[in-house]
Amino acid sequence: MTTAPGRPLSVGQEALWFLYRMAPESPAYNVQAALRVRGPLDESRLRHALHALAERHDVLCSTFTEGPGGPERVPGPPALLPLEVMDVPGATDDDHLTRLVAEFGRLPFDLSAEGTSHALLVRRSPTDAVLAVCTHHIVSDATSQWLLLQDLLDLYADQPPPPLTHTFDDYVAEEQRVLGGARRSELAAFWKDFCAGAPAGELPTDRPRAAAEAGVLHGATCELRLPDELVPRLRETARRTKVTGFALLLGVFQSLVHRYGGRRDFLIGTPTTTRSGPGMRQVVGYLVNTLVVPAHFTPGTTFAQAAGAAQRQVMTAMRNIAFPYALLAGEDPYSTRNPPVRMAFTMVAPTRLEPLLQRVTEAAATGGTARYAGLDVAFVDVPMLEGQFDISVEMRQSETTLTAVFRYATDLFDESTVRRLLDHYVQLLTAVVDRPGDPVTGPALVRAGELDSLLALGADDDW
Repeated sequence: MTTAPGRPLSVGQEALWFLYRMAPESPAYNVQAALRVRGPLDESRLRHALHALAERHDVLCSTFTEGPGGPERVPGPPALLPLEVMDVPGATDDDHLTRLVAEFGRLPFDLSAEGTSHALLVRRSPTDAVLAVCTHHIVSDATSQWLLLQDLLDLYADQPPPPLTHTFDDYVAEEQRVLGGARRSELAAFWKDFCAGAPAGELPTDRPRAAAEAGVLHGATCELRLPDELVPRLRETARRTKVTGFALLLGVFQSLVHRYGGRRDFLIGTPTTTRSGPGMRQVVGYLVNTLVVPAHFTPGTTFAQAAGAAQRQVMTAMRNIAFPYALLAGEDPYSTRNPPVRMAFTMVAPTRLEPLLQRVTEAAATGGTARYAGLDVAFVDVPMLEGQFDISVEMRQSETTLTAVFRYATDLFDESTVRRLLDHYVQLLTAVVDRPGDPVTGPALVRAGELDSLLALGADDDW
């Protein structure tokens, strides 16, 4: 049997390969998407659809190895995308199903031998199941996960998606072309100047950062659905201040970091898709780059000014997105103890180009199901990508709702600390819709009850 020739990696993949080799048992870079499926689901047809899915996206059935010129991706047979079936007829608790899927998503990958992807079907009955696809981040991203589920259901329904006109190898080739020419030095000079004088933003931690950080990343998640009545007011505030909703949310988060840490200048990352051009929209792969966005505050900076600055900085950074984040750490990026950013902020806003994600997101807002490929499906919220940053914020948006998801490093923070941070973020969001022209330092973050508790710590009778 002839072995397929190795394919080159993108810069981002090379960084993930290094991190994987440091800690192959870590689930921090596992990416998962899951659906509750109601209706008859034929296992044989599902396996056939998975086989076709692996043939469509060969990154799913790849292994990774060290070649003569560096790490390589080696495409393999579709069998490298296995399906595990788990029957739990006695399960009556929906949370139990979610826990099983979450545990599946934490299983480590053996990228050198067993591949990058696997699927799970948890059946409570012939017409009630959870379907999940889990991959390593080295071949996928959040958008890719939903494309995979969408393609899988389309193939299951004998409605195959249109043929791909581009592949992930095309993306790698274009990145090599850009970084192999004069544009590389221009991009490097831009990012050096853009980030000059601003350190990575940090928050006060519950425990000191280890002197020698291990490769294993431990994390957890806190999330909160914002009050529904606040969502339209935030959109109206963004319109009145002439910024995007994302810029407003980011500017308020930067204000919170400024309030907590006291720094006037700092950097926050914004993971952003690199799917440029219509031919890349349906490609599965690691198609994301973390833009580094500087924040600059003065004693009088207002919420509106913070949001406006965030929008300008993001737009400027977007024009230079072709420079991979992994290169920002210098010539020896993988041994640095000072990464460009320690916090990240992003927003997930489904569009008509992602019909499955759009439908299940809208249905989740009301606790209902969506119809897709002849099945009733619903969003299953499972944790993933925890611990990669000190704090990583994902804002999930539907037409009527907004949910803040805070992933955090448990080596640094307690859950109570992150929940308080999340609560304070909502407090500032509420403040900005009332008075966007007020200084970001104005609103009180400590409520009366909390203040009484803090003051009681110093009472004489405590000694």
